[in-house]
Amino acid sequence: MLEFKLTPHHAGLSLWGDRAALERLHGFVHRVVEESDVIVDEESFVLGLAYDVRKAFEGQRSVGERSHFDDEHCRIYGVEILWPVMLIQTALLRHAMGFIPTNALDQAIMYELEYVVGSAARAAMPVAADDVLHRSRRACVAPYEHLDSVLNSRCVYYIETAPGKRLKILPELMETFDPMYAFLAKQGAARRHGLIPASAFDACEADWPDFEW
Repeated sequence: MLEFKLTPHHAGLSLWGDRAALERLHGFVHRVVEESDVIVDEESFVLGLAYDVRKAFEGQRSVGERSHFDDEHCRIYGVEILWPVMLIQTALLRHAMGFIPTNALDQAIMYELEYVVGSAARAAMPVAADDVLHRSRRACVAPYEHLDSVLNSRCVYYIETAPGKRLKILPELMETFDPMYAFLAKQGAARRHGLIPASAFDACEADWPDFEW
């Protein structure tokens, strides 16, 4: 079973689960990436999710306990994932599943992941969550190469945003993954209130700076 915790500085969410749930998710992500013609890079950033959950169930991230009854405890494992990364990874996995054979277990794993991410989004930003999730899904109809080319700059921009403002700018940030965003920005739509100008990402191609989750 998967679950979530929100990080204190609004950088992302902590994805938690018992070893069995995380191992299932790890194998599922690898299979979708390997079989998908949508995700064209064998070293895809989507595999970052598989890497993170593997590090978690190997005990190299966070470890805790889940209580079932007063005298029964289950070890669980967690890992922090940045909001823009988690949203795009989840949406792209769902999109890629539309082009490969899947079974009931595949769908169950995907629905559980979507449920946890959606629940975390609604807990973090009750008003804006549906908009953020919709923009994430819309962005993932774009070619994989486009998403791969812009992800890092969006992550750096999000990290460098003051913690108290991160969730407020997340809807507009997810809009910038849409391939139509570049066209709208060039046409002067960046003057629209709330739309992040393309120039904001010009200095965001470096490695991720240190930040607090």
